[in-house]
This record gives sequence, C-alpha cells and structure tokens, in this order.
Amino acid sequence: MGQRRAHIWSGAPHVKSESGLPCDGAARSNAMRFSEGSGVDAVTEGSTQAKGAPPELRAVELSRETAARRHALMEAYAHDVYIPAFPDAVIREDPRYWVDLLDAAEPPPPPQPRIEVVLLLDAEDHPVAGVTIEYYRAARIGLLTYIAVAEGARGKGIGRRLIAAARAWLDRTADAATPMLAETERYQDAHDDAERGETDLRQKRLAGLGARMLDFDYVMPPLRPELPPYRLHLMCFLRDGEGRDSLRAPQVAAFLRELAAALGADLAAHADTADMMAALETRDTLHLLPLPRAKG
Repeated sequence: MGQRRAHIWSGAPHVKSESGLPCDGAARSNAMRFSEGSGVDAVTEGSTQAKGAPPELRAVELSRETAARRHALMEAYAHDVYIPAFPDAVIREDPRYWVDLLDAAEPPPPPQPRIEVVLLLDAEDHPVAGVTIEYYRAARIGLLTYIAVAEGARGKGIGRRLIAAARAWLDRTADAATPMLAETERYQDAHDDAERGETDLRQKRLAGLGARMLDFDYVMPPLRPELPPYRLHLMCFLRDGEGRDSLRAPQVAAFLRELAAALGADLAAHADTADMMAALETRDTLHLLPLPRAKG
C-alpha cells in the first residue's frame, strides 16, 4: 500500500475518505463516531456485561473470513448498517479502504495501520453492528474509529460488546498493555443546543464504557493538505478494574507522528499541531481524566 488515502476496490482507484459508497474523494476524520443512539449505551461503570445485549449475536472478524464472504458481509454492513447510521458523508469513511487492507496478503508497512472490522451477525447471518479498530505498530497504540449499530438493535448494550471485541483483537495483535485510543467531539465546539445535548450524552456514555480523556490540548492532524486540523478530545478506553491512570507522552507523540504520516499530513505546517507537538515534548506523562461532561 502507498499513502493511506490511495486504495483499490474491484480494480478501480478510489481515495480513502469519509464519502462512503461510492467514494467521492472527501477527507476522513479519525474521530470515533457514533450515530445517534448507535448502541453506545448508558451502562453502570464497572459492570462486566451490558444489560439486554442479545446473546444470539455472533461476532466475526472480517480478516478471518474468505475474500468472497468478507466482501459480501462488508457490502451488507455498509448498505444496511454503516451508511444508514452515518448518513452525513462528511463523517463517514469509505469501507472499501478497510476491505483493501483486509484483502492484502500482508499488512502494509508502517505508517499504514493494521486494521480489523468486527461485525455482529444475527441468527440469519445478517450484520447488525460493527466496529473498526486500527493498530499503529511503530507507536504500539490502537485507535478505535467507528461504531455503527442497526436502528432496530440499538439500546441493547451492543456498544460494550463491540468495544470488548475491538479490545480482544488488539490484545492478540499487539498485547494487553497496548493502549486503545479514540477521539470524540468537544462540548464547547457544539453549534447549537441539540448538538450540545448529544455531545453531553455521548461523553456520559463513553465514560460508562471506560473512556478517559488525556490531559493535553489535542488537535487531530489535517485530513488532507487543503483542510485544517481539528480540535477534539483524545481518549483512552480502560478495562473494568484497570488501574492505568496515565500514558507516556513520548508514546502518544510517536502515535501522532505515525498517524499524520499515514494521512500524508505535515504536523509542522499548522500552528495548532506544531504547538501541540512542542507541548508534548515538554511532558513525560499524560494523565487520564474524566471526560468534561461525564459527571453532572
């Protein structure tokens, strides 16, 4: 694989993007995205299972399926779950990029990540939910990107099952000590009361799923050269009972450099990302704090 945005599906060139199917060349966001009510359910902190999660759902990792079955499941997931969950193409990544990586005989070299897509299938073998997880090998950090749940399956504790499945893949691909990060929007950046309410609820749900915020001013690298960087919260998911309270700042800085290289972004080209990296150079430790809206 070349630069992360360049990929192939069925012999046709496309651009890694959030545009979905078909791809229109728009840029992607690495922010972990949840559609409204997407199954990232409110749960009691410290619980080991979400209440009401359908036991008949079966988890499959697409990398372990045959190519034909992988393509069929991804097409069904994209059409029936992923795109309906994310109707706004601005926040939707093209799933053909994921299949390209999963189809490859060998994973692409860093800075491109290793990737897995985990689907939950119902008794009739139809996808009802999915999660995408990336592993940045040089920095030894995982990045959980997208969760989508079919409308009829929402509110049943599936979010916790998906995050657990992503964590299990990361444990096997790296090790149990590898941090699993994600991004989410900041409350202060919401445009109206409705968006503020959604952000408030999302942060509370993420906290219930074990998410903690890293204590530095995070700026997502530019999605492509003509776009600016974007301010978000960078989070780390903790297991139930996990005692981790910080991450090493040099490791996080290495992850951001690897992520930027995968996106083809220049962190020094923008004042916000350059300042972020300079600030990280002065830190040894980044503490894990509650998300701002997690309480109250």
